[in-house]
Amino acid sequence: MRMKKNIFIIVVIIFVISGFVIILYRGVRPATPKGLVAFVIDDWGYNRRNIDLLLQIDRPLTLSILPDLRYSSYVAEAAGKGGELYDIILHLPLESKSNIAAERNTIRTNMEEAKILSLLEDNIRTVPGLIGVSGHQGSKATEEEKVMRVILSALKKRGLFFLDSATTADSVCPDVARDIKLRFAQRDVFLDLTDQTDLENFEAYIRGQIQELASIAMKQGSAIGVGHNKRTTLKVIMDIIPELEEQGIKIVPLKELVR
Repeated sequence: MRMKKNIFIIVVIIFVISGFVIILYRGVRPATPKGLVAFVIDDWGYNRRNIDLLLQIDRPLTLSILPDLRYSSYVAEAAGKGGELYDIILHLPLESKSNIAAERNTIRTNMEEAKILSLLEDNIRTVPGLIGVSGHQGSKATEEEKVMRVILSALKKRGLFFLDSATTADSVCPDVARDIKLRFAQRDVFLDLTDQTDLENFEAYIRGQIQELASIAMKQGSAIGVGHNKRTTLKVIMDIIPELEEQGIKIVPLKELVR
């Protein structure tokens, strides 16, 4: 009789302890994010500015580096010191409708396929460690299916994804990428394209754009924000991340959002 009573007590104790373990586990396991956000920072390579601030952000960021500039390789190598937090993609110069401030190695719509491929290879070679490509400018080139099919097909062969900066509403990139089954993503919000010059207003504008990005992420599950290598942009991103995370937003690498 005493033995049965002892067994019963042991079973009750095990049951109670198991309950506490389950409650504790449920209390500490991370909540499901309400939305995923990836930040892409364009136009690296002209100089060495803002690397120090970048490395302070301590969240996943993607650096989009222009090819064959004085500091293209330097920025890629510096970002590599940040470990797995910072991914590198090539910011590929593509022809724009305005042709203002075009890079010397810009791919143009009147080029033959061999010339396009040659320029693409040269540009890729100057950015070590890249895992994907985005378009720099490109409002004209990304409307030309023949040009983009050559470029995107070459990227697929290399195992690289493409981020469409969506500088034109008539981009053919989503359709071409879908057709050739290329890993692809498209920009949702530009963070810092504005005529604001006053620092306080500029910061407020960027904060507003990031909140818009968060709203999109919570509605559709994820969103991609593209900013530029500006100290104010990086500082606002660093300062606002805790607020985003309190809202249930998770900051993820761009590579997690390509499809």
